[in-house]
Amino acid sequence: MTANTSIQWTREEDERWAAAFELELVLKHNPQKGLADQALSEVHEMVTETGRSARELFEDPRQYAASVAAERIDEAHTSRVDLAGTTAGERFSAGLAVAGFTGVLLSVIVWVRDGIWTDVSWAMLTGVGALATATLVACVALALRTAGRVAAMRACLGAFVVALVGGIAAASLLPHHALFSLPAPVLAAASAAVMAGALCLPEGTADRWFAPARGGDSEAWLRRLDGLLRGRHGMSAQEARGHVTEARSHLATAPELTAQGEFGDVEIYASRLAGGPGREGRAQRRRVLGVGLLAVLIAVAWSDELRSPDVASYRFWAPVVLLVMCAADIVQVSRGLQRHKR
Repeated sequence: MTANTSIQWTREEDERWAAAFELELVLKHNPQKGLADQALSEVHEMVTETGRSARELFEDPRQYAASVAAERIDEAHTSRVDLAGTTAGERFSAGLAVAGFTGVLLSVIVWVRDGIWTDVSWAMLTGVGALATATLVACVALALRTAGRVAAMRACLGAFVVALVGGIAAASLLPHHALFSLPAPVLAAASAAVMAGALCLPEGTADRWFAPARGGDSEAWLRRLDGLLRGRHGMSAQEARGHVTEARSHLATAPELTAQGEFGDVEIYASRLAGGPGREGRAQRRRVLGVGLLAVLIAVAWSDELRSPDVASYRFWAPVVLLVMCAADIVQVSRGLQRHKR
């Protein structure tokens, strides 16, 4: 059964074809919302009317997904999404949702290990507060990268490092004696509220939070182009600078030209420049970088457990399993990069 549960396929082969088509379209081509359902409804109608199979009518599902993507994916949509197919708002909401789920999981672990009451000290308050601040700033930084605001993203990354390192240092220096006790379910409920709020955030609302102001002269347009190519579309600084230099040189040939008038909307123009075969390679390199950074954070967070292993404790095996998963993902994506280069 495909994601469109309203469609009932009479033949199992058609159901498999539809699942392959939907998987290819959604994961590889990042269509706008509703396009996959619409295309499958049209396929189902043709199959029902003719009595022929989907493969007979539309041939290979992956090729048909590519043709649907080329003909019907809105350019305005593709210009708003990053290499993973998410907008800035979606990136922010997803980050908060993951952080909330992680908080629920950790709260439940503490609940099972220490009982329903958790002692709260100055060290714990500082550590949890610093971690929450760092997590929020990291979510904002990822959203700003997708929005193409590279300078603001770098400022957030600096704040993330300061919050994380400062929180760890303060938590190690402050007193650890209990100030009061707090029910563990309260911590779980607070984390669940963060996760629910992120998932319920209206579509497009968070996008507006991170979108830069419109307008400005040609230089502002060119700076925006550079940020989009480097942030949203993952180009190297040198490659992005080359495109910006080319556009600036073209504008210099006629003083009356403006960037907006000559090249159109900057987001759509950046998306056109970033398209093509190099996009998949950039997406894979960004994934390797992201997973590598996650592995470093895991190693730092569980450094004590990894240095003094207790093979009978979950506190040792949890980071080991996560690190192995990160390493396996990096190896898999790296192999894909090598095949892509060939």
